Amino acid sequence: MAQINCTVTNCYFNNRQGCTAPSIEVDGKKAEKSRLTSCNTFIEQKPGIRSSVSEPKSDTEIKCEAVKCIYNKSEHCNASDILVNGRNASVPEETCCSTFRD
Repeated sequence: MAQINCTVTNCYFNNRQGCTAPSIEVDGKKAEKSRLTSCNTFIEQKPGIRSSVSEPKSDTEIKCEAVKCIYNKSEHCNASDILVNGRNASVPEETCCSTFRD
């Protein structure tokens, strides 16, 4: 469980650069660099759709398929906090986990 800092300000779950999702999924089975990962929980905030009003969580479960990352333990992230980037993303593939380390 970790705190998620997020620069994807147009994500439904982003509230003051924190993540309000109860859990997230990071993709990147073959990733060897952070830019080859993505946050599959990303939902683009569309006009007329109310964004999450929940407070950012400090203990979000992170399911992680980036098995080459040093923080990956049995497909779960054990970093204490992570950074998700992807300013102006419109699809999950335009986001990435910048905490990824091999």
